[in-house]
Amino acid sequence: MSLEKILEKIDLEAQQEATAILEETRKKAEAIKEEAEERAQEQAEAILKQATIEAELEAKRILTEAQLKKKMELLRTKRQLIEQVLKAAWQREELKKIRLKKEIISRQGVKEETLPYDRLVNELGQEIENDILDWLKI
Repeated sequence: MSLEKILEKIDLEAQQEATAILEETRKKAEAIKEEAEERAQEQAEAILKQATIEAELEAKRILTEAQLKKKMELLRTKRQLIEQVLKAAWQREELKKIRLKKEIISRQGVKEETLPYDRLVNELGQEIENDILDWLKI
């Protein structure tokens, strides 16, 4: 074999080896790219799922807050109506003549105490409110 043929053979083998190395490198790069794309897709799906969950929770919180505000406003309105009813009732002449008394039982004995309007409302407030709500069917 001549030197020229040996050099051609070495050159051909080098080109074949370089082509094989390039092909293997391309395959590895493609595999790395596909794996990275899969991970990116999985991460995007996880982020989207978490954002959806957070959005649903925020929507529920806002709805619950609005419902609570509505109930609080309704309660405030009911209490104002009850207060108006009590004030109107207290203004009636028949009730002005009546003095409600409370019995206080202690170690020293039983003592009666006349209740002014404001103390009466404070002491009987919830019972009166419930009775009025039942009566008005609210």
